[in-house]
Amino acid sequence: MTTVGAALRHTRTAEEGLRELGIQGRALTPTAELLVPGDDLAFRLRNAGLARLRTRIVRADAERLESVLIAGPLQELRHESVLAEAGDHTLLTDSLRWTTPFGPLGRVVDVALGRRVVLAVLAGRMRAVGALAEQWAGRPVVVGTAITREGRLLVQQRRYPARDAGRWELPGGRVEAGESERDAVIRECKEELDVDVVPTGRVGTDVPLHNGMLLRVHTAEPADPGCEPRAVEHRAVHWARATELSALDWLEADRVLVHSLRELLS
Repeated sequence: MTTVGAALRHTRTAEEGLRELGIQGRALTPTAELLVPGDDLAFRLRNAGLARLRTRIVRADAERLESVLIAGPLQELRHESVLAEAGDHTLLTDSLRWTTPFGPLGRVVDVALGRRVVLAVLAGRMRAVGALAEQWAGRPVVVGTAITREGRLLVQQRRYPARDAGRWELPGGRVEAGESERDAVIRECKEELDVDVVPTGRVGTDVPLHNGMLLRVHTAEPADPGCEPRAVEHRAVHWARATELSALDWLEADRVLVHSLRELLS
């Protein structure tokens, strides 16, 4: 489900799902390919002369993606995509709600044209999500670990390579052949922090990496609450409060999960 959640958040999904109907869409994001709360999406119909629509992401996690209209002719438009496990598959439910402008005439146009276009857009978007998730499904996995204690998150500062020195990330590493993700979490934390941890769950969606792998973040707690992690391979470690997370200079792959990590602590 977390792979589908990543595909749902990818900027390519929004753009490709609309292109089939001649609707130009683009994500107004600064650097990341995955949408985060606060990112905007802009849309307009090609050669139609209609006012542009602009929506803002208000939620983006492993269970749900939500956006609201912040500019355009429609009123109270809200888009929700909800994910749920259905056996070995993931069920994606899309819904779009809005208030029709221009009174009775607007309602006639809404029924005759608007709803048909919306259904076609959502169907195209679902196809794009499915294709992207299937493309990523066979990628090797890198685990990250969100270790929490007393409302704080353990983060570590990179020592190398030079381009990343001084930046912050979650502990973790590649899942080895024949190794479960849970075992990889335990091993990596022991190697990088010299602590034993107990994995407790998951947080956020997967994150596709430029090296052809998937980052998947697990949650964990120290097996011994009194044991202090140490920087074995990194420059420093730090127990960060939720209010500190946005200010840290994160590696790009971890930064798109900061909002989920903040919710985890809260």
